Amino acid sequence: MKIKCNDTSAVKLKLSEVNTITSNEFDYNNWGLLANEIYLVLAMILYKDTKYLYYLIDINGKPNWFPNELFEVIDNILPNQWSFKIFNTESDVDIYCIWGYDELCNQEDHYDQLIEREDEALTIYYNQKRKIEEDSVH
Repeated sequence: MKIKCNDTSAVKLKLSEVNTITSNEFDYNNWGLLANEIYLVLAMILYKDTKYLYYLIDINGKPNWFPNELFEVIDNILPNQWSFKIFNTESDVDIYCIWGYDELCNQEDHYDQLIEREDEALTIYYNQKRKIEEDSVH
């Protein structure tokens, strides 16, 4: 799945409803997100308290989550190896559901470890990214 960035600013979005991300005053350009750039989606997440889907994309070799409203989908084919998990029944988790590579959906701590940039999680992420990139070429 590939997306094109149309805007780097969340000013027009009502992201303040979400307690797990920064406010709607945020400009993702500071994180390296570039307008008109095409990105490979490595996962998607829906938080419990938002209407926005978030895409996991790679910016300068680092995984980051960005709201879907900043992008347009230009290739909607999902990677074959993706999994899906609903977290809605877990009251202490902000995530409603997630689509992505196996470890992200099925290893309990991988999401948090990825956010914290822990070495083991990043190694898994880079390996999965390589597989998804290889599959998207074919």
